[in-house]
Amino acid sequence: MGTCVSEKDKTETTFLAFTRTLLKSFVLLVVVCMTISLKNRLITPDTTLFYMALFVIGTTVLFAIVGIIDSYVFSNLILGIGLALGLQLMDWRSAVNSASQNITNAL
Repeated sequence: MGTCVSEKDKTETTFLAFTRTLLKSFVLLVVVCMTISLKNRLITPDTTLFYMALFVIGTTVLFAIVGIIDSYVFSNLILGIGLALGLQLMDWRSAVNSASQNITNAL
């Protein structure tokens, strides 16, 4: 026997979807702000290994929260971090500049 979807059920479903999206957005923004705050407080030019480890542990916990909330955003976030690290490792500008200075100094 079939049942009809009433307007009330449709409204509640829409409201629940809106609430879920709102909660996800709020949690993601809080995690981003907390990660930036951790970076600004813990990573300084004279940082120690302890503060670096504390930053890694704190960021891991925050990223775990993102992974629980939305796995798609977590996957894209990790992909972006990997891309940024790869581009940072492949940054040959400083090596090229020092090599060109060595050549000009030799001449």
